[in-house]
Amino acid sequence: MRLQGLRDRLHNERGNVLLFTFTMLVFLLVMGGFAMDFAFQAAARTELQRSIDAAALAGAGKLGFDDTVFSTARSYARDYGIRNPTRTGPVTLDLNDTVRVQGGQTLLPNDENGNIVLGVWNAGNFTPSLAGNQVNAVRCQIQSTIPTSFLRLLGINTLPVTANAIAVSNPPMLPGCGTPILPIAVTPCAFYDAGTGQYNNSNGCGTGLSWISSNRICDNSAGSAQSCNSAAWASLDGSNWSNADHQGAITNAGLGANAACNATAPAGTNTYLDNGMVQPTFNLLRDTFVSSRTSTLSQDITRTVAGVTTTVYPASSGGWEVGVMMVASACPPGAMTGERQILNYSKFVVTQIYDQNNGCVVSPNMDPQAAAYCAVPDPSLRAVFGYFLCDTLGTVATLDPVPRSAVATRLRLVR
Repeated sequence: MRLQGLRDRLHNERGNVLLFTFTMLVFLLVMGGFAMDFAFQAAARTELQRSIDAAALAGAGKLGFDDTVFSTARSYARDYGIRNPTRTGPVTLDLNDTVRVQGGQTLLPNDENGNIVLGVWNAGNFTPSLAGNQVNAVRCQIQSTIPTSFLRLLGINTLPVTANAIAVSNPPMLPGCGTPILPIAVTPCAFYDAGTGQYNNSNGCGTGLSWISSNRICDNSAGSAQSCNSAAWASLDGSNWSNADHQGAITNAGLGANAACNATAPAGTNTYLDNGMVQPTFNLLRDTFVSSRTSTLSQDITRTVAGVTTTVYPASSGGWEVGVMMVASACPPGAMTGERQILNYSKFVVTQIYDQNNGCVVSPNMDPQAAAYCAVPDPSLRAVFGYFLCDTLGTVATLDPVPRSAVATRLRLVR
């Protein structure tokens, strides 16, 4: 009987489900805990990548034509890393701009393993470099760790997270052939961010600009539509042009897509400006505008401020789409004469011209910024009105206004 009882007990399955459930519950809790740690790692990696992307773009947006901008590029990269923290805290990048000892090794400035590395992006490859006239990219990279929760049961206290990004900002060159380029230089003052003195965004896109005879009273405050000395006649080949040269360039611009390649002074070089509105040259510009103006533009002119985009000048109002050079200047710019550095060639839409003898040449006037001038005749006024159009002209990518931020087509993440 005792043997039979033992046999019965061994074959009794009561309680097996409870044992199985308890075992599976422990297993699921452990696996769930591990999954939570790995999910936290994935989320932290995504946030870190976002921060590094922002840092690389901010740094590349400050690159220019020589090594004097390197410090600013590094500072902006570091600042934007901090401004985009992860759930584990701010992302602080080492500037990588001095000789230092790390891990027992002496690292030189711009070490390829540093957090912020300047270099050249070409044919899909990044090469660290400090050659001011060649550097076109910023690589930001970081390795960090995050604390674990359940993995600590296995003795794993941290998990690694890494991120890297390369942002390229190719130096602008020439606008190309077949592009109507006026011999006019404009200031970058409209691209200042609300008077802070920083070129941080695209607030200048869609901003109106008025070039009015230099004896007029003007409002040249940063962030406002510029007038008076906001533009000047300019040489397109870098030499000290005569009035005849300016007039020849205006005639050439009137040929539109058949315009000759007369803009030969590349961005980064200097050219000569003549602030005055020479009457015969102005008259030719007026007549060429009238004959070249189209009734419809290729697109609406819009402006984006604080993430809100509004139409400031509809395509149906018409105008003359041209290119002009943007040159370095103080803001307000003051007299624009003598030698200045070319920042870039910007796309610009001429919308109205006021002639001291005939008033506004387009009637009815479609440009709100010229409305007050068109309504009251002024025999002493000569003026050109237009808007920055932040877009490429045809397939020429170098006509984007500068300075610009990460929204620029010349500024992009490549890795």
